[in-house]
Amino acid sequence: MDGAAASRRTSLALVALKGLLFLIFVALAVVLIAVQQRAMGGYGSEISADNADEASHFISGLMLADYVRAGFPNPMAFAVNYYLHLPKLAIGHWPPLYYMLEGALFLALPPTTPVALLLPAVLAALLVVTTGWVTARVLGPLQGLAAGAVLLSVPPLREATLVIQLDLPVALLGLLAACAYARFLRTLRAGPAVAFGLLASAAILTKGTGMALALLPPLCLLFGGRFELLRRWTFWLPLPIVALLAGPWTLLTYARAAAGFQYGWGSAFTLLAARTYADGLVAAVGAPVLSLAALGLVFAVVRGWRRSAGAEIWMALAALAVGTLAFQCLVPAGIDPRYLLPLVAPLVMLVAFGATALIGLVTQGWPTLSGLAVALVLLFGALPGLMVRVEKKPIGMDAAAQALLAREAANPLVLVGSDAMGEGALVSAVAQHDRARRTVVLRGTKMLAKTGWNATDYQPLYADPTALLAGLDQMGVGFVAVDTTPAAQALLHDRQLLAAAEAHPDRFHLVATYPRADGAGEVRLYALAGNEAKVPDMAALSARLIGDKAF
Repeated sequence: MDGAAASRRTSLALVALKGLLFLIFVALAVVLIAVQQRAMGGYGSEISADNADEASHFISGLMLADYVRAGFPNPMAFAVNYYLHLPKLAIGHWPPLYYMLEGALFLALPPTTPVALLLPAVLAALLVVTTGWVTARVLGPLQGLAAGAVLLSVPPLREATLVIQLDLPVALLGLLAACAYARFLRTLRAGPAVAFGLLASAAILTKGTGMALALLPPLCLLFGGRFELLRRWTFWLPLPIVALLAGPWTLLTYARAAAGFQYGWGSAFTLLAARTYADGLVAAVGAPVLSLAALGLVFAVVRGWRRSAGAEIWMALAALAVGTLAFQCLVPAGIDPRYLLPLVAPLVMLVAFGATALIGLVTQGWPTLSGLAVALVLLFGALPGLMVRVEKKPIGMDAAAQALLAREAANPLVLVGSDAMGEGALVSAVAQHDRARRTVVLRGTKMLAKTGWNATDYQPLYADPTALLAGLDQMGVGFVAVDTTPAAQALLHDRQLLAAAEAHPDRFHLVATYPRADGAGEVRLYALAGNEAKVPDMAALSARLIGDKAF
């Protein structure tokens, strides 16, 4: 009995030691990523400076934190009022899980840009360390260290740590789900099947692209010839779990999410996406690296059909990679390199597997030499990606927001004339600096024009700058921030706004100008004379925004 107890204590101590080591690696990776974030300009640039969706993800998490601080008032009334002040909410268009994590973070720490980027840093660190850890366990420590280092350096992951986006958590959850399913294939027990169902549900409740994990089980059957699993009840166990946890939200919000699709269903989109992503992958990692990944996929299938020991993890990773690519080529939400971020970790691992298996064909033994050779292949293959410059530059909206708030004007209503990224940048900057939520931000794309999802059906609301100025007076606008960049001035209402400011210097009093770091233009902040003491009519603004289905 004492021997059995000692054995259990030893086993628990070993598990605890491994867990502590894993956490140490994660902490080190977080530090490295934070240094990268600062060096790439993430801490000094506005949220949404180069991605229009980023502000929505930031404001949604901040709203949940403020909702808790407010003592859980009526949720719809709170959300409507919040949207009127900070019109960049995304809950409903995107699922709520990431925002819940973000909200918890903002309850503990102030909602600054470095704090907001802490969550992507932690998620990226977990993805990098998990990739290296799993690779080290199945191939060897040298391959694992190289796989983690390569993943840390590739441009898609570096870019993902600079922005608040949902593809990074989906990538982490997808990798964990693939590992859980590999364990199910090995043991056929209910526990790993339940774990896969829970992780898949979490991925779907983070972003709809998590539904790509629905392709993982059938692809694993195909890649391993394991069709007899269809007769096991444990194979079907994840289905009711996902249906129960993620099904209701997905069904209730599908129409809103589908309204944001940039393409229509059909073969035309599939062919376009396949060509675009294929070209992008070749450009990002190079044909030799992709060839090794394809070779790793072939070895995974061969070993799966042969029922070789340890083939399950490679079958699952191959299924994750193929399923992710297939999903993005079938579902016409859009075409964007960041959508393939969940593909990157399994791709790197398949490269390591393909190189190791290839070397194993010509030599037996010498694991250290084999590990060194594979590590060199991985590291040299990552060099082109390291040469890609990744950075994020300030665009002037944060400085404009701080200048606006410093005036402590009686009328807190500010209208921003810019593109979607500039609008989001000002909204996010105001959200960070105005903790009292006194300032009301109006987006020009909503108040000066009618614009559908993805800037479709654009139609300005005013015939000329004079009519636009009258509209500003009717809304009671106290300040105007105008973006002079070509992207913003491509919108007619922004040109009208700038023309009105230049034609009526008696009304538009220039506070200051704030140039962009890239030299493409500047932000001009004006105080609108005559409206200094006006009190915003929140009921009228609510009717105009919410009634126009902008919320």
